[in-house]
Amino acid sequence: MKKNRQIILSLLSVFVFCLTTLTGCSNDPKNFSYGALTVTLNKTFKESKNSAFNLYVTSENVIFSVVEESEENLEFSGYTITNLKGYCDEILILNNVSESELKQRNDYYYFVNKKTISGASYTYVHCMYYGAGSYWICEFVCKTKNYDHYKKRILKWADSVTIQ
Repeated sequence: MKKNRQIILSLLSVFVFCLTTLTGCSNDPKNFSYGALTVTLNKTFKESKNSAFNLYVTSENVIFSVVEESEENLEFSGYTITNLKGYCDEILILNNVSESELKQRNDYYYFVNKKTISGASYTYVHCMYYGAGSYWICEFVCKTKNYDHYKKRILKWADSVTIQ
């Protein structure tokens, strides 16, 4: 009886050690930056190269990307945007999303939409910010089947974006 108890306690100790090690690593914060923008994700993310984005960071289940659009470049391209809400309106039009889907949170706006690519459904969380003379669109992407699991974390990560 005493030996069984020791075995159970040993297995429980190993389980607790593994659990804290695995969850501890995934929650360790890690900053990623491009220009004036910094986001705090976690150590499961790794910076990658993608020529379509200024910053492209991936993990096993979530992708984070950033595009900076300076006021000057937008004006040169023919846009008359005077504030963050105006920028959001243009992004909504480009994504064929109704204005009622746009939500304001803290100092940014966001909307969620879904796209199917090669038969797989993905959920996109588009977050728009203004700072340092530029408009910034940050996107979090994950498979739609995983979105409910990541939704709170994605918004927490979006809240961590700073522009200096």
